[in-house]
Amino acid sequence: MQMRLPEAGSPIAVLVNGLGRTIADGSGIAVEGVTEAQLGEGLAALARGEIEYVILESGGEFVQAAGEGAGPYALQFNPAPGDGLLEVPGGVGEAAMRAALLAYRRGDPAWRRPFQWSAM
Repeated sequence: MQMRLPEAGSPIAVLVNGLGRTIADGSGIAVEGVTEAQLGEGLAALARGEIEYVILESGGEFVQAAGEGAGPYALQFNPAPGDGLLEVPGGVGEAAMRAALLAYRRGDPAWRRPFQWSAM
């Protein structure tokens, strides 16, 4: 599992760049083998408005969140390449966004159940 963060001007990017397991590839910074603590730091930076998004990628799928403060946060999921992007209409609050991404990171298959998803 990897976490992708925006590259430009991000204080969290400076932090994760020093971890030795990051890749800057022009589309952000990828943290390979992201830990729960690293994800928590990324989500805290997102909530503070220091970064614009957090993406978790696993295999060919990904979940992403964007927003700040208490929300709402855009929460989107791409189950597989070519399947199309799903979103939670109207967004979610900070606690729900944080719980979803942490559960996804842990591999909990129930992370999607609290939300109603629609195709974009």
